[in-house]
Amino acid sequence: MHTLGIIIFMGVIGALIGGFTNFIAIKMLFRPFNPIYLFGHQLPFTPGLIPKRRQELSIKIGEMVTSHLLTPEVFKEKILTKQTEVFVKSFLNKQLQHIHKNRYDIQHFASKMNIDLSHQIESTLKLKMNAFADHEIERLKHQPIHTIMPQSVYDKCLQKKDSLAPLALEKLRTYVNSEKGYQDIMDMTERFFNEKGRIVSMIQMFMTKEMIAERIVHEFTKLSYEPKIENIIQTQIDQEFEAIIQKTPMDFISETQLHEYQDTMIDKIIKKLNISHYTTTPIYELFPKQMAQLEGPVGDQLIHYVLNRSAENIGIILEKIKIAEIIKEQIDQFELSFLEQLVIEISNKELKLITLLGFLLGGIIGIFQGIIAIFV
Repeated sequence: MHTLGIIIFMGVIGALIGGFTNFIAIKMLFRPFNPIYLFGHQLPFTPGLIPKRRQELSIKIGEMVTSHLLTPEVFKEKILTKQTEVFVKSFLNKQLQHIHKNRYDIQHFASKMNIDLSHQIESTLKLKMNAFADHEIERLKHQPIHTIMPQSVYDKCLQKKDSLAPLALEKLRTYVNSEKGYQDIMDMTERFFNEKGRIVSMIQMFMTKEMIAERIVHEFTKLSYEPKIENIIQTQIDQEFEAIIQKTPMDFISETQLHEYQDTMIDKIIKKLNISHYTTTPIYELFPKQMAQLEGPVGDQLIHYVLNRSAENIGIILEKIKIAEIIKEQIDQFELSFLEQLVIEISNKELKLITLLGFLLGGIIGIFQGIIAIFV
């Protein structure tokens, strides 16, 4: 009886030691949270295993998740499923119907970001157009006109210039031989006689005003067919043309007038564009055909294209997102007490079994030790 008592006592002691050792070992995974110092020296096993290796643990968990759980292949497979395509299509159609029902315009969405879209577009356009105009004016205003003109326009001007002399003579002949021209010559003749006095008026004794006017018309018509006259006129035209094309734009307009004209033209262009019409008209009225297509086959093609492109580039996207770093940062932000509670909640049953296993093994070892101590 005494022998059996010793064996049982040794078994109980062994069980207590084994169970308590496992219990302490589990607790030391987390506790203490911080290092403990005694006489200026850090005690061994402080802090606990997980607090001490927290940085390494968070890095390894992040690497494990990105290497084995949330891999590009997993995302790609999920993105390319029929369920994903149906979900995205359903979501798109709901949003389009919402836009249609509420008659949303582009300004509605801009207002969500506190943006007056019409004013911003007009201001940007005006700024860009003024900058472009200022640059071009500064570049061209002191250059001769013939260097500014497009070659096709310059060639056209040369062609027209060479035909001006014959055209001018033809117009003059038509005018002089017209009733209006004849009457004007009559009036000028009469004014001439009235201004020159009696002596000149004596000519009227031999020729009437009508005869003089007819003689002027006849002689001018005859003279206009002389090649020399045409050459003289053409020479003058050539000289004037050459003088004009050598001038610069600033010879014809002042700096102030130029900028006033620039501002006026830009204001007219912006007003003509009527930006507010496009920003305040409901989207379904502004683009009826395109929105209808978006609800139909075009929307399906767009979704298919976007999903395929997303799947093809998911590796790059995940690399840019840096999921492993995100996981590490989140784990590092957790309180150690929260991590301890989380592990215990997940593994509570297994941890209790480990503690009970310690009691069992400790008891068995204690019994064997009691037997050996008595009989050996």
